[in-house]
Amino acid sequence: MFNYKSSRRTFVTHLAALAGASVLLPDTSRAASLSAGATAPGDEPEPWLLALTGKHRTLFHSHDKWSKGLDYATRFKLAYPVEYGVKPEDANSVLAAHGKTGLITYNDAAWDKYGFAKEFDVTDPTTKQPATRNIFINGDADNPGVREAFAAGVVVLSCRTMLRGMAEGLADQKKWGDAKEIERDLTASLLPGVILVPAMMIAIGRAQEHGCTYLFTG
Repeated sequence: MFNYKSSRRTFVTHLAALAGASVLLPDTSRAASLSAGATAPGDEPEPWLLALTGKHRTLFHSHDKWSKGLDYATRFKLAYPVEYGVKPEDANSVLAAHGKTGLITYNDAAWDKYGFAKEFDVTDPTTKQPATRNIFINGDADNPGVREAFAAGVVVLSCRTMLRGMAEGLADQKKWGDAKEIERDLTASLLPGVILVPAMMIAIGRAQEHGCTYLFTG
């Protein structure tokens, strides 16, 4: 794990300053406005790209290591202003949750219904059994989860191409309906504030064109 003591203290202070658990998730109206243009046609920057106005922008591309991208993206967002004396809005952090780590962007109901944990061997630390919930939603100061990433101001992306591929694979099991039905259900199962992009590899390239540096977290 990326051990950054100063950012841990900042992280705790940041969370303590937030009034109530409800604000640990992003404002849904703002999230909706950022997501609205994610799949719009045309070559203009999507709303989530336009919202990256900080001088210092990094995209963290996660693929196989469940929590590392969350850790790096959250700590970057919190540590940069502290260590370099810039305003929080001057540092933009984007998490591209790709590959199997894209599953961290789905709610508990989807994890339970579709058996993600059995497919990818994820154990619930509480029950010691295959997780029937998304154990990556809630973390703490040492191991940030999706909730903590949102609280810090991280932009979290999920991939529609992956979603459609999952829907087609799940449809083959003949348990939850056809691929279109499952696709609609999965789309509705994304955590509030997650931005669904058409294809992650394209989104990563567009983010770099928009001034983001790139870091692969595994």
